[in-house]
Amino acid sequence: MVDVTKLAVFAIAILAIGGVISFLLAYSYYPEKHENVTVDGKCYELLDEAHRLYVNLAARKDIETVKLQLSKVESNDAILPIIYSGRDSDIRNFEHSYDLLETSQQKVKYYPNIDASVVTANISKNELQKIAANLTLKDVYPSAKTVAGSIGIEPNGYITSAEGKDISVKANKFMSDGIREIIENANGVKSAYCRTGVTN
Repeated sequence: MVDVTKLAVFAIAILAIGGVISFLLAYSYYPEKHENVTVDGKCYELLDEAHRLYVNLAARKDIETVKLQLSKVESNDAILPIIYSGRDSDIRNFEHSYDLLETSQQKVKYYPNIDASVVTANISKNELQKIAANLTLKDVYPSAKTVAGSIGIEPNGYITSAEGKDISVKANKFMSDGIREIIENANGVKSAYCRTGVTN
């Protein structure tokens, strides 16, 4: 019988990866890079230096989130379920570099016609800590995400629901504080008409 939970998680992962791919395509072709944010009911557009700082902030948040998740896993012998994506050649290189056990692979196509995959695997906490320790901002930039930078830790028995919420709160606060600092200090911040964007 089909395990509906696993199927649902995998379907969500596929949709998320599809969303990332669509975002990358739009991001690559958008003539002016910017971000709209709302802070304390006021709306801003982040351009130039402010946008670059925002992209770096979001990348740092992604890296710190993985590290926070790992800090909640008490057992050093824990085997964690992860998901990652990338071009097939990059995935092969990644899998040769780390000790992990692939559990599923879904083939996808990156624009224009690049063979890629979404993969789930099991990896030890220690091995994942090595990957997390070596992550750079460039690894997690939306426009150039590496296989290592795409890693997400899937729901597991080592991180409780309460701990997951705590991680989310800390990650959101990290972004909010960083966006406020950008607005106060960076060049390229403009007041903007309030529309859909990042709210803090």
